[in-house]
Amino acid sequence: MTDHSITGHRTEKPSGKKGVSGGLEGNLNVEAMRRTIDTAFDIWKRKNFLWPLSIALSYAGCRIFNAPRGLIVEASTGCTGYCRGCPEPDKTVDLSVDIFEKVLAGRRFRPVTVHFSGKHSDPLASSVFPELVRAAASRSSMVSVSTIGLGLGESWEYLPVDRWILSIPAATLETWHALRGNSRLDEFRDNLRRLLHADRGMVELVLTLWKPSAGDTEAFHRLADEEGIGRRRVVFGRFDPDGHHLGRIENLALEAPGCPYIIEEGVRLIEEPPGCPLSGTVFLDAEGYLHPCPFTERTQNDYRVVSREKTGRLYEACRYCP
Repeated sequence: MTDHSITGHRTEKPSGKKGVSGGLEGNLNVEAMRRTIDTAFDIWKRKNFLWPLSIALSYAGCRIFNAPRGLIVEASTGCTGYCRGCPEPDKTVDLSVDIFEKVLAGRRFRPVTVHFSGKHSDPLASSVFPELVRAAASRSSMVSVSTIGLGLGESWEYLPVDRWILSIPAATLETWHALRGNSRLDEFRDNLRRLLHADRGMVELVLTLWKPSAGDTEAFHRLADEEGIGRRRVVFGRFDPDGHHLGRIENLALEAPGCPYIIEEGVRLIEEPPGCPLSGTVFLDAEGYLHPCPFTERTQNDYRVVSREKTGRLYEACRYCP
């Protein structure tokens, strides 16, 4: 599974202010804004000088036509992690390139970003991952990939990806094995080096803290220093109420400072944040259906309705989303 949790709670203290009634003010976060601007400048250096104009036109078109500016895409229901305790799906499904191209072509304006990620899956498990990336690159302003970094196919480091976000659940062999039941940290580091050597897109490294890896922050920074990674983050793993995957209750780093969860008649957030961390986006699953986010059910609602419901945190999944 993509265990970095795209809505993962950072260990840094948020600096935004709460809005009123879930208003847009709640989404303001200085650290997130700084990281977004920093990322944009890094990508711009790799693009042509007109790239900011492409971003601006895409953003304006999405606003005018009331369309989500970002599309999160599940390339496959499969995973490359093979973690202990994670059930294998009875049947894995890869998103069809034809379906994906029809979704992109059906939009009145192209999205600003296409972000390949997953729920309990990883995009590198897709047999047609290169074709999906190329389709996204031709119909969006920016392509990013969130992955656990295992299963990187031959020459995939040269795909037109603007931003790679690689997530690890632990930074030592011991804690990695305690969580995943295997010893593939070296394999991960080999793939990380391939991406860095290709230098086709920016690379960000994320440590997702779980109970066994709650003390891995220093080891993580040492690892990042050894690999020459400047862009790095530490986040907390997201609780999975289904209880079948890495985010089950016994893996939460509840005793670590900054953990967003507490056990109180079950798991709950210590403080519910305002707004939605994935506002402005929708999720396309591997079967071609749209969801408000990776953790909600399918929807046929108008995007304006979805946007209001996400901002108001009205979905069941919002209860556990930090």
